[in-house]
Amino acid sequence: MSVGTVLLTGAGGLIGRQCIPSLTNLGFRVVAVSRTRRPLAGAESLAIDLLDADAVRKLCTDMRPSHLLHLAWHDGAKDRWVGAANLDWVGASLNLLRAFAGAGGQRAVMVGSCAEYDWADSAGRPLHEASPLRPTTLYGAAKAATGLAALAGAGVLGLSVAWARPFFCFGPGEPEGRLFGDLIRGLAARRPVDCTDGLQERDFMSTMDQGRALAALLASPVQGAVNIASGQAVAVRDVIFELAAQMGQVDLVRLGSRPRPQDDPARIVADVTRLREEVGFATHFDLAEAVSGTLKAEGVLP
Repeated sequence: MSVGTVLLTGAGGLIGRQCIPSLTNLGFRVVAVSRTRRPLAGAESLAIDLLDADAVRKLCTDMRPSHLLHLAWHDGAKDRWVGAANLDWVGASLNLLRAFAGAGGQRAVMVGSCAEYDWADSAGRPLHEASPLRPTTLYGAAKAATGLAALAGAGVLGLSVAWARPFFCFGPGEPEGRLFGDLIRGLAARRPVDCTDGLQERDFMSTMDQGRALAALLASPVQGAVNIASGQAVAVRDVIFELAAQMGQVDLVRLGSRPRPQDDPARIVADVTRLREEVGFATHFDLAEAVSGTLKAEGVLP
């Protein structure tokens, strides 16, 4: 028996597609929205332009979803962090939330980013949901603005709202321009892959685990900001070498051949107390297992 209908935006994205199995396992009927209609197992797929306010209102009126999981956002490979399109998505996301509430929606999880936080002043300490928000990119600022407005408006709209802040992820289907996308394509073609020194530490989580965590958050009553992460910091070079080793191409990795930005933080890690204790979701981050799962899903490993 269905526990409700969830409207999933960004359903064809790296994380969005990983949410569907967990949502269906929880008993949700999933209406998956993306820019182009594509078959997605376990979901009803629709192609909707979420920047079209009239189309969004009609979508919510027609579907009458009880739940909303909103991941859609500007994802240009070259201008994700600085593109002016980020500003469009502030208004589009808040319009969607309002249309969802107007159609009788009850529970929403909107997805932000760890880029909202003040990375520089954290000094490597775990970032808590109450840590200062001082984004250094337009992307991070647009996400932060959307989250603040969505949470402030929840009561007025009569909604239960959580604002998820995913940290660093990797998983199947990464395009060029992202770490795994570049590594897998380059190593599979037996081309040398230029990388930074990889000494920076990041809180990684597979997109499969992030999908499970977001589904668990949606099914919970937890409101406010929630970090979606493993709570462990891993050196980027360890991730690179693990993938290269599993593909048998360690000799093609050119560590240190690309410069790192001077202001690149040495360590970014999340405090996951809320996710673990209030949502009830915990993952033991096993790097080898997460990399292997990604490579199997990509068809690189049997």
